Amino acid sequence: MKRWKIKFNLSYKIGLLIITAVLITSLTLNFIFRDHYKKDEIEHIEKHVMAMSRLEAPHFAHHILKNELQIMHKRIIDYTSAVKYLSDIQIYDNEGYLIVDKNGLKRELPSDKKIKEAIQSKSMLHLWDGYKFMHFEPILENKEVVGFLYMGYNADYLPQYIAKRRNLFMTLTGIMALVFIAIGITLSRNLTKPLTAITDATKRIADGDLSVSVPVKSKDELGILAENFNYMVENLKSAKAEMENYTKNLEHVVNLRTERLNNALAELQQEKGFMEKLLSTIGATIAVLDRDGKFVKVNRAWEDMRGYVEDEVKGKYVWDFMPPDSAHLAKMMFEEMLVYKAPTTFKIKLLTKDGREKIAIANNVVITDGNGEVKYVIATGIDITEKEILEKHLMESQRLQSIATLVTGLSHNLNNILVGVVGYAGLLRIKLSSIDHEDINELLKYVDTIEGSANKASELIRHLATFSKKAEFRTEEININDIVTDMINMTKPIFTKFISIESQLQDDLYRVIADKGKIHQSILNICLNARDAMPEGGTLKIETFNKDIVKPEHVLQHPGKYVVIRISDTGQGMDEATKNRIFEPFFTTKGLLHHTGLGLSIAYNTIKNHSGYITVESEVGKGTTFTIFLPVK
Repeated sequence: MKRWKIKFNLSYKIGLLIITAVLITSLTLNFIFRDHYKKDEIEHIEKHVMAMSRLEAPHFAHHILKNELQIMHKRIIDYTSAVKYLSDIQIYDNEGYLIVDKNGLKRELPSDKKIKEAIQSKSMLHLWDGYKFMHFEPILENKEVVGFLYMGYNADYLPQYIAKRRNLFMTLTGIMALVFIAIGITLSRNLTKPLTAITDATKRIADGDLSVSVPVKSKDELGILAENFNYMVENLKSAKAEMENYTKNLEHVVNLRTERLNNALAELQQEKGFMEKLLSTIGATIAVLDRDGKFVKVNRAWEDMRGYVEDEVKGKYVWDFMPPDSAHLAKMMFEEMLVYKAPTTFKIKLLTKDGREKIAIANNVVITDGNGEVKYVIATGIDITEKEILEKHLMESQRLQSIATLVTGLSHNLNNILVGVVGYAGLLRIKLSSIDHEDINELLKYVDTIEGSANKASELIRHLATFSKKAEFRTEEININDIVTDMINMTKPIFTKFISIESQLQDDLYRVIADKGKIHQSILNICLNARDAMPEGGTLKIETFNKDIVKPEHVLQHPGKYVVIRISDTGQGMDEATKNRIFEPFFTTKGLLHHTGLGLSIAYNTIKNHSGYITVESEVGKGTTFTIFLPVK
């Protein structure tokens, strides 16, 4: 039963293939010949109409010249009646007017656009409109155009004509298809008999029986196939015997090789684990990039520094995680490495996941393939952000210390000079008081001016003493909220009505050990600076709150408890260059005639001398925020 099914299926497939081929061939030929019949009949109609037009044009030329319209009308009636499918004949004069057709005499211009164009160009025109053929040509007399002839031929019989031809051809091709199908099925059955025998034999071989053979009944290709099959079975018998012997030896070899392979895999796994631990524990950041600059792998240090995990950056460009100026530098250096294949080292800015900028020293090397082409780029980096900030802070401290040393000497010498000025001004006042002179009052005003200027200079020297750390601190346990409240009450009368002061003070604020007056003066200096930054009005906001720092967020921070004072304004803001100089002594953007430029410098040194620090955030047109951190001791 199973043998009959295999035989039937193979016969069915061959027969189906033959039937499909015959049907496709018949249908293809049908479409080809149908199209041929249609084209042939259309060409015949065109030639027939054009031949009639050439024969009739000379007759109509003679009548047009003599203006024999009635004769032309009668000839048109007779001709259209005599010629089957000729639907209409129209005569136009040399000016393009329709003068006669089968419906009678006329005098009108044609409405068809193409006929108008043919009349203007005096050229021949023939076109099809569905199954209607229209021919239009000039009528010549002695090589001059005397009129135009139009013939319309109705070919509505074409579909029926083509259908008859198609039916006849389909009948013939159908008969031929049936004949070929019958022949094909017979041949397929004969072909499948030896193939079925070979199929049964291969199944027995697959089951392990190598004693089978296929009878050879012909010398054609099927007979050769049967001989080759029998030869293959004999070779299989020999190969099986050899294989059994080889298998016994192979099992021993495989066991030895398997043991060695397991040992090698164990060593490789141990080495891989060692390398992964090395990459995860190394302090430098490591990123593997492909030749397009996309991330392939990063180590734990890279993830900790940037805040991303490997899956978030894999397949993305390395410069997508840099500020624009650094991204341009990175692309340029990367392209140079692809060309020159040389290691590079440069300093670059990076972006963390939370948007912070970091600075790193990048060391990059390339890995090439066997053809010398760059396959990977290994980018290692060392985070030097804190080092850069500390160096900047150290330079700033050294610069301010140098200025403080200079100010100390200047303040001492200036104070000695001012003692003499004030003393001699007093002596001058006494001397002038004993003189009777008409301008004595004016002279005394000059003395007042000298003494007033000397007093202002003396006040400035006291500020310098504070800046140069010569002033003494009287420390005590204080509540910053009390200082802020006193400062707000004191500044409200001197601030314009266009500046509103808001406060948000934490109730259970830590108490700090500090000089109350110095802290008060520092906060006041910052608030006055904020006032000057809001000439057209705005909002000054003062906040206080506790902050417990476990993991330092700033290089100047240390773990511990802090009281934070945040002073924000909505003023003009500062650019980066101004922000970097605001704590310099005598630096001011408002003019030294009205401001000493020491207010923020004194505040900076006061907070620094209390082991605290100040941070500044500012943007032009959006205001400034000063944040004071005071440690709780």
